[in-house]
Amino acid sequence: VLALELDMSFQTSPQVLDAGPRGAANLEAMSVLSTGRKQKLCFFKGDESGTQIGSHTVFDFNGEAQNVGMVQTWNQCEQMLLTSQDKPHSILLMDTERGETMSELSLRRQQKNWNLQVESITPMQKFDQYKSSNEYQLFGLGDEGHTVFAMSHDSRMGENVEEHVIKADSHRKYKTYTFTCHAQTKGGYLVLGRTDGAIALYDAIMKSENASCVIDGMVGPVTSIDVAADGSMIAWTTPEFVFFTCPAPANWTKSKAPKPAVLKLAMSAADKEALAGSFLQGEGVECWRPIKFDATTARDEHGLREREIISYSGCVQMRWNVIRARAAWQALSEEDGAANVFCGVPTKMEAAVFRHVTVKDDTDVVALENDIVKSLRF
Repeated sequence: VLALELDMSFQTSPQVLDAGPRGAANLEAMSVLSTGRKQKLCFFKGDESGTQIGSHTVFDFNGEAQNVGMVQTWNQCEQMLLTSQDKPHSILLMDTERGETMSELSLRRQQKNWNLQVESITPMQKFDQYKSSNEYQLFGLGDEGHTVFAMSHDSRMGENVEEHVIKADSHRKYKTYTFTCHAQTKGGYLVLGRTDGAIALYDAIMKSENASCVIDGMVGPVTSIDVAADGSMIAWTTPEFVFFTCPAPANWTKSKAPKPAVLKLAMSAADKEALAGSFLQGEGVECWRPIKFDATTARDEHGLREREIISYSGCVQMRWNVIRARAAWQALSEEDGAANVFCGVPTKMEAAVFRHVTVKDDTDVVALENDIVKSLRF
């Protein structure tokens, strides 16, 4: 296993770890870890021991080594989409096998001499990166969370078309929040976390700045968010808490529908006592790592549903069963006096986890604070 000696202050940047099925058969997974100022991408097999495959130094189109920001696997892991701390206005497209930068996509606003600074990107449709394609359709956050953008690029054309789909500039329009994180459904619906603790749902067209539904009332900021492939469930974290809700289809489409109830996901008092010292807590501490649904629904089969919701706090993995969480949420929505907290199952890890990503049916790839990448089965 490769010791990466990661700069741990880099934890707070967007997705520095990603994983996906490798090749058309999707039989094995591969993970990739960005090392920031070390200017490398490191690759691992999806086995339990996290066997190292190799690493590449990242260069831009002019041959200058780059301090890597976030990484997004693409095209069945044959390519990587990267942001660069040295070139914050660009997205780099790398060939995984050769380690060569194939394209450098520079994003600019429609306004003259106003470049768009990119912080994070995700596929416009969930699990699009698992497919073989020459097209790249992405949602992203930029300008320190002030702007949400969509980008379409066809590698066969050599051009990219960048479009502002939500003109969300907090300096100009919004006074109290910016966007912090984002996730999307298979159908292209987008959910955004905000600094004020609210989450905002947008439909696939996104022709308006107005959200279809805003679920608020929680203390912010939202630090991570994930959504079920069909949009029926959303889970998100703030520094102290984990939340869960089940929006109705009308909540995504600007139809008149009541806001869904919000269930808190937590660790039981007994588990907290038993695991004291192993999980993160305290005022001003970001207690939870990114929240993820399992990736079962990546397969195009009828009737598949997510089974687990997973996050980490320090050396503790927390898993919440989806069926039981939905039942607790349903009771909260329909019954007076129903519990507003659902407790999950903890598992103590060998070291603290600072990033993780789910892949395939039952695998969670984790990056540990002692610089090890492993794949866990659940």
